[in-house]
Amino acid sequence: MKGYNFGTIKPSFIIIGVQKAGTSSLHHYLTQHPKLIAPELKELHYFDTLKPTPPEGYLDFFPKEYFTRNLSFEATPRYLYFPGTAKKLYEFDPNLKLIVILRDPVKRAYSAWNMYRQMSMEPNQKELARQHEKRNPTEKAYTFLYSGKFPSFEEWIKTEMKICLASDFIEPSIIRRGYYKEQIENYLNYFSRDQMHFVDFQDLKGNIISVLNNIAKFLNISEFNNLDLNLNIQNERKYTKELDPDLYKTLLSHFQEKNNGLEELVNQNLKWMHV
Repeated sequence: MKGYNFGTIKPSFIIIGVQKAGTSSLHHYLTQHPKLIAPELKELHYFDTLKPTPPEGYLDFFPKEYFTRNLSFEATPRYLYFPGTAKKLYEFDPNLKLIVILRDPVKRAYSAWNMYRQMSMEPNQKELARQHEKRNPTEKAYTFLYSGKFPSFEEWIKTEMKICLASDFIEPSIIRRGYYKEQIENYLNYFSRDQMHFVDFQDLKGNIISVLNNIAKFLNISEFNNLDLNLNIQNERKYTKELDPDLYKTLLSHFQEKNNGLEELVNQNLKWMHV
């Protein structure tokens, strides 16, 4: 019975990035397709670690079904950024398909800062960050973000550009996560271009069904046109103030330089590359 699963449904594809670009919403939309299933937990964070990642531990997260051709997946947006994850995923399954959402990197960074700022107000967040840093010494989010007064967006940028870029620290990373081209090139050292599908964040916001149908084609499943879908946005956070326009221009210039050649790499016209 070729093509059928007989037990744990090994993931066929993974949404690997980027953070704060609608991965929660896309995950929510995809799980409504009758051919797609996913673990209850959206972000498994199994391969974004420097520790060994045996496949058995990963597969334990996935549902078990028998005599089905359903496809399973997960979404962990740190996978695109985290060093060594591309190799780990390739070793897990060289035939994996990968989905990446690309967002204006300045707006993505500002959204990430806003998320961490709100999280810093949660009573247990500092302790969770402290414990995580203790277990993962190269991740310094507690030291730089939570051990004192939470930094402004401008202060965070200066800290990351001055300290983190000249070190082996993996976190904090709101600036470095916007270096899409080098991260994608790293994945292309392991996976073919045909195994990667790229989505523009603006299209996901304005042309959802078109984006979903293109993904359906990529996955070789039926389109989303006739499905009764809940298209509500997931995990949307409010801002207390707008991003400074001059700072936006300065940062955008930096990201445009770092991502020179990205459009050709992903075969997409990205508006923020031409502002």
